[in-house]
Amino acid sequence: MTPLPPGATDFRMSLASPPRIALLTLLAGVTGALIFNALELPAAWLSGAMVGIVLLMATGFRPSFPDAMRDVGMLLAGCATGSSITPEMIEVLRHYPISLAMLVATTFAVTFGGAAVLRRGFGWDPASAFFASVPGALSAVVASVGEVGGNMAKVIAGQALRLFTMVAILPSIILKAAHVHPVRADHWLEAGPFAVQAFGGLALALLFVRLKVMTPYFLGGMVVAAILHLTRLAAGATPEPVGNLAFLLIGIFAASRMAGTSMAVLRSLWKPCIALLVSSTLIALVGGYLTHVFSGVPVANALIAFAPGGLEAMVALGLALGLDPLYVTSHHVARFVLLSLSVPLLARRL
Repeated sequence: MTPLPPGATDFRMSLASPPRIALLTLLAGVTGALIFNALELPAAWLSGAMVGIVLLMATGFRPSFPDAMRDVGMLLAGCATGSSITPEMIEVLRHYPISLAMLVATTFAVTFGGAAVLRRGFGWDPASAFFASVPGALSAVVASVGEVGGNMAKVIAGQALRLFTMVAILPSIILKAAHVHPVRADHWLEAGPFAVQAFGGLALALLFVRLKVMTPYFLGGMVVAAILHLTRLAAGATPEPVGNLAFLLIGIFAASRMAGTSMAVLRSLWKPCIALLVSSTLIALVGGYLTHVFSGVPVANALIAFAPGGLEAMVALGLALGLDPLYVTSHHVARFVLLSLSVPLLARRL
């Protein structure tokens, strides 16, 4: 922080107490999210919150956010993810065994191929290279970096570029050109079942904490929600405001972990991040095309289902292109669940 003349007052010093720092951090994230939401960008509450925090950092302010708020965001994100695991999704996946196997192989090829590019081409440490290359499941990635270690600035930079390209920029252009809005759920979970889901997820998460399971709050929410939906004890997507809150809190926490990173360091990351984006996209395209060849799935369906982007944006993009929404949705949900379960396990090996 730049020294001040004697007697001068800096607004950053006047906001030095932890509650005020946390409040300003929250306001910056909310402002960014609201702007992105007003522009109708996909994943607005996640990417907009991250941009708001980065802009706050550019003023010289050091953001900070309580770990408890991160845990709330992780729990809610887990509930939202588990709500997508329905009997209908399992039934769709049963009809595409080759496609699902290729999805698993492609997901790990994208992850370890991108990590190899970052390690060998740019000298990144193994943990940062691995976490930056994971194609999605940002909730599990952020939580794992916090527990295992790694350079959060590098990880978020790598994830953010792919997020903006595959989730915000490309789908937004195509969706606006096609005059199609992002798809929304037809049925939302009612307050009672959601409360059971949330408190059940919290109870399991606290058990996971005692057992020292990684990403306990996310996994707790996801497991309980999935069980309730698979057994049809609950039906419907997590209420949209709850999902937005989850992404907001995760975005704020992830970006605030970059506090103390200079803008010069952030600018130096653009070359490795572009290399990561190119390698991830090429591997995903190859995997999608091979799936088309070996399983007979229409090539457009396979390419969108395998694209390393976000669930909501890719489903909306598939809808705009007239593709099979169940095929695209089931594969993106399956990949998210696969990564959510495997990232903590692989992270321990690092």
